[in-house]
Amino acid sequence: MCSVQDIEDDFSVRKTKSDESMRKCMKCEEQACVIIRVNDAFCRSCFLQHCTHKFRSSFGKSKVIRDGEKVLLAFSGGNGSSAMLHLVQQGLSKEAQKKLRFKPGLIFMDEGSVLGLSTEQRRKDHRYVLEIMRETGYPYHVTCLEKVMGLDQTSESPLVGTSTTSTSTELTYDNVESDLQKLSISNTAGERLKDMLDSTKSMTAKEDLIRRLRCDLLAAVARETGFSKVMLGDSSTRLSVQLLADIAQGRGAQTHLEMGFADDRYGDIIFVRPLREFTSKEVAMYNKLNNVEATVLPRLATKQPSNSSIQRLTEEFVTGLQSDFPSTVSTVFRTGEKMTSDHKKNVTERCAMCQALLDTNVPECSALSATQFSQQISKRPTAIPCNSQSECCGDGDGSCQTATKEIVSHEQLNEALCYGCRLIVRDMKNTSTLPQHILDEAARRARRSKMKESIQDFLLPQ
Repeated sequence: MCSVQDIEDDFSVRKTKSDESMRKCMKCEEQACVIIRVNDAFCRSCFLQHCTHKFRSSFGKSKVIRDGEKVLLAFSGGNGSSAMLHLVQQGLSKEAQKKLRFKPGLIFMDEGSVLGLSTEQRRKDHRYVLEIMRETGYPYHVTCLEKVMGLDQTSESPLVGTSTTSTSTELTYDNVESDLQKLSISNTAGERLKDMLDSTKSMTAKEDLIRRLRCDLLAAVARETGFSKVMLGDSSTRLSVQLLADIAQGRGAQTHLEMGFADDRYGDIIFVRPLREFTSKEVAMYNKLNNVEATVLPRLATKQPSNSSIQRLTEEFVTGLQSDFPSTVSTVFRTGEKMTSDHKKNVTERCAMCQALLDTNVPECSALSATQFSQQISKRPTAIPCNSQSECCGDGDGSCQTATKEIVSHEQLNEALCYGCRLIVRDMKNTSTLPQHILDEAARRARRSKMKESIQDFLLPQ
């Protein structure tokens, strides 16, 4: 008969400090300089070989990237993107035994408008990143997050497309000064982005919203410049934190997209994560041993307390647990990697904000239906706006104040969003500050639903 003590012995024990100076490499028995986990000690050469093999094997396992394909590397100057760029450079060098066969390009996205920084300050902060991009010799592109406010859903480069052959714009090889000039765009878009974030009450919703808009802009730029893949520098530590935070925010149905190597929610543009099996410690040690310099640019959550958002609280929880129990990240990551979606095959509608399949088509006897019912009965009655009336409120003398532009109601917007994005919208004071491509898509679906309802009696049964 087992005892409580026997059960407790089966669990991971707290990491204890040992004489690490006497550890030997687990492969060549040389003096170890890196200890990834308790029993995984490597010398410098074996550790670099281990990282290179892990990076390249991710492409071989997935077979997503074909020979000669154009891949856009999302470069921010941080640890993850810097290590990813260095690994790509090593794989494309003449000394590489098995060279990578895709054609890389770089993109840098400025987010200074989120913090309200001036153009001069933004140029000063990003000069170092642009210098690195120029020294690589790869084509690169500079964009700003506020440009997402002007994306057009009905343009020739839609947000979700199916064709990879379009009129592409070549990336630039200009000098740094001309690139810095490109960071200065119209103040109107920056003000709209700032108004949208000011309208969002919680830091959790702000971080999630910026993350969705960042992916939207990356996909739009990749499609415009003729790239079919976008490479991200997300590590397993970051993905583990993101997994728990997403589940807490009602995005459990999207786990297979967020944790997998390839994310194909945008149709012809696929996001890949070649560093998904690297921990943040491995990434930092790889940069240290290769003298790869990285910089940390300020973002919305920089210097925020741990209880400011679900993302920050989850990050502190996972990293704190990882410092005492080294298998924490690996356990969370491997568990999330095994999760699959339970979507029905006939579900084709996608969320207008995050482009994931809608998870709101559920039966009446469900937790989502109960939550929606509770929200409806707890709402305060509101006055009917002028533009929602069937007849004009004016007397024909110009006194009507109905807006000429179509206004998307809160209910119409919710119908076009998944549950996780509905929580973002519910946290906003004014939904009209959302990017225009999201509002246009919600309005299009509302018109289509209304038209289908009007001709329902004339449609043949499926």
